Amino acid sequence: MLPFQNYSESERQSWSSQNRNNNNLRDGADSILSSAASATETAKSAEASTSHKEAERRRRQRINAHLSTLRTLLPNTTRTDKASLLAEVVQHVRELRRQADDLARQGRAGSEAWPFPAESDEVTLNYCNGGTKLLKATLSCEDRPGLNRDLVQAIRSVRARAVRAEMMTVGSRTKNVVVMQWAGGGGEEGFRALKRALKAVVENRTSGSRLGKLVSSNNRGRVYGDADEDMSFY
Repeated sequence: MLPFQNYSESERQSWSSQNRNNNNLRDGADSILSSAASATETAKSAEASTSHKEAERRRRQRINAHLSTLRTLLPNTTRTDKASLLAEVVQHVRELRRQADDLARQGRAGSEAWPFPAESDEVTLNYCNGGTKLLKATLSCEDRPGLNRDLVQAIRSVRARAVRAEMMTVGSRTKNVVVMQWAGGGGEEGFRALKRALKAVVENRTSGSRLGKLVSSNNRGRVYGDADEDMSFY
C-alpha cells in the first residue's frame, strides 16, 4: 500500500469522526433548547394557573363579604345559604319600596302629613276649605338662588298675593307651601293661569316677559281636574 493511501484513509476517518461529533453537539444543543422551551412553557402555565386561582380566591372573598353585609342589614335573618339569603333580600327590598310609595302618597295627600320635599318636581294647587277666595299651592323642586323671587313674581303676575308661606329644604330639594288670595283676578281662567305660572317656577323657566307669555298661553302646561280639586303634574 502506498503511503498516500494510508494518509487518505486516515483523513476520511478523521472527517467522519468530526462529523459524528458535530452531529452529537447539534443533537445536544437541540435537546437543551427543547428542554428550555418546555421549562418556559411549564413555568408560564404554572404562573397562569396561580394567577387564576388567586383571582378566583379574591372573587369568592368579595362575594362572601357582600353576603355578610346583607346578613347584617336584614332584620332577624336566619338564612345561611346564598339562594335563601338573596330571596329574603329581594323580598325585603320590595317591602321597603312599598313603604316608600305609601309615604310618597301620604305626602301628596297633604303637606301637613308629609312636610319634606318630594323627590320629583311637582306642583299642587287647590282652593282652601272648598271656597274660592283662598288658594293653597305646594311646590317641590331643586333649590336655587332666586327661587323665592320667582315665586313672588309668578303670584303677582296673576293678580294674587301671598298671605302665608312655609318652606322646608332638605339637601338640594326644597318645598314651598303658599296660601294666597286673589287681589283682583280669580275665576277658572285665573286659577289655570296661576297653575301655569307656578309650573314655570318649578321648571326654572321664569324670566321677565317670558313669564307673562307663559301665564297668558292656554297651550302651555297641563291642568288635571277642576279648579276646586287638588291637582298635580309630574
